[in-house]
Amino acid sequence: MLKETLIISSTAAVFILSGCGSSDSSTTDMKTGYFVDSAVVNADYDCIADADFNKTTGINGEFQCQSMQQVRFRLGELVLGEISTLPTDGYVFPQDILGVERNNTANNKAVIAMAQLLQSLDSDHNTSNGIQIKEEVKTAFESTQFNADELSVYADIANIILIDKESAQNHLQETMQSHLHTHVEEFEPHTPDTNQTLETLSALTPELKEALAHMGNEERLAYDIYMNLYNYHYKQNDIEIKQLFNIAQNGEKTHVSAVQSLVQKYQLNVEDLNSVIDTSITSEYNMSSSITFEEMPSGVYDIPAIQELYDTLYEKGTASQQDALEVGCMVEVTDVTDLDEYIALAQESNASDIEQVFTNLRSGSYRHYWSFDRGLKNLGIEDGCCSLGSEWCHSEYPTNSHGQHN
Repeated sequence: MLKETLIISSTAAVFILSGCGSSDSSTTDMKTGYFVDSAVVNADYDCIADADFNKTTGINGEFQCQSMQQVRFRLGELVLGEISTLPTDGYVFPQDILGVERNNTANNKAVIAMAQLLQSLDSDHNTSNGIQIKEEVKTAFESTQFNADELSVYADIANIILIDKESAQNHLQETMQSHLHTHVEEFEPHTPDTNQTLETLSALTPELKEALAHMGNEERLAYDIYMNLYNYHYKQNDIEIKQLFNIAQNGEKTHVSAVQSLVQKYQLNVEDLNSVIDTSITSEYNMSSSITFEEMPSGVYDIPAIQELYDTLYEKGTASQQDALEVGCMVEVTDVTDLDEYIALAQESNASDIEQVFTNLRSGSYRHYWSFDRGLKNLGIEDGCCSLGSEWCHSEYPTNSHGQHN
C-alpha cells in the first residue's frame, strides 16, 4: 500500500545517493529529499543552483538535486516557495518552504493556508495515502507567488472545496509527528491576522460603538447567507457553488471573530448599543456576551436593517446559481461601502486598533468581490458583478496578487 511506503526513516531520507555504480556523471552525487504534508506527489520543483528545471516529486514526495542549494517548489506556475539547503532530516514541510520555524506554526497564516491548499488538492481526498496533485489542476494556475490571502482564488482556479483550518493544522501536526518521530509542541488555536488588535484601548465615540455593532451583524450576515445558499443549492439542485463555501469558511468566519474580539475587548453592552440594535432580540444574539461562533443563530440579527437585508438577499439567492453569485457581489460591495465610512471614523478618533481590523476586513471583501466576479464570468456572464448595474460595478477595487480581475 502507498500508506506503508510513506513512512520512511529519517536516516534513509538524508542525502541518499542514487545511481550507485553507474558511470553516468549526471546521476552521481544526487541527493534526495521528501516534500511532505503526507507525501506530496506530482508537485513541480526546480534545482535552481544545478540549472535543472521542471521536475516532479515522486510517489513518496521525493525530489532529487545534486547540490540541494535553492530548490524551488511549484504547482504549475504557482510558486509555493523554496529552500536554500535540505533540512538535516531530509524532509521539507510547508513551513520549511515558507522560511518558518517548524514549531512556530500555530499562528502563521501562510503555513496553515498552504496546508489547506495542498490537502484540499488531493485527488482522492484521502491524505492518509499521500497527496496526489492532478496534472490538469497544476496547468490551471497562473504565474505568481503563493499568497495566503489568495487562498480562495486558488480554490476557484482548482475548482475545489477547501478543508477547514483546524483540520489542516491537525493533519500537518500528525505528519510531523509521524515522519520526524520526535516531540512536536501542540498547536495553539489559530489566531487570524484580522483578530490581532492593539492592546491599547482607544476612546470610542458613540458612532464607533455603533459601527462595531453594525459590522458584527453584517459580517455574520455574509457568513450565514453564503453557507445557507451553498447548502440550499447543494440539497435542492445538486450544485456546489464553491465560492460560497470557501469564502464563508475561510473568510467570513474569521471576520466575525475579528469584530467580536473588539466588542469583547471594549466590554460593550446593550446600553452602549441600544441606539442601533433591537433590544427585543438581543438575548438571542448579543455580541458583548461570551457566545461562541457556533452558538450564534443563523439568519437572526439584532439590527433590523441587517435582518431585512438578509431576508431580501436570501430570497434572491435561492432563485439560481447566478443569483447566488450575484448576492455575493452585493454583500461584498455593501461591506466595502460601510467599512470605508467606519475606517474614516476610526481615523478621526485615532482608534488605530479598530482602523487596523476594519482595513483588514475591507481587503478581504475586495478579494471576495473578485472571486464572485470570476464565478459569474465562468457561468458566461461576461460583465461579472457589473451585470447587476453601476451600483455593484467596482473596477476600482484592488485586484488579487495575479494583477487581474478575473
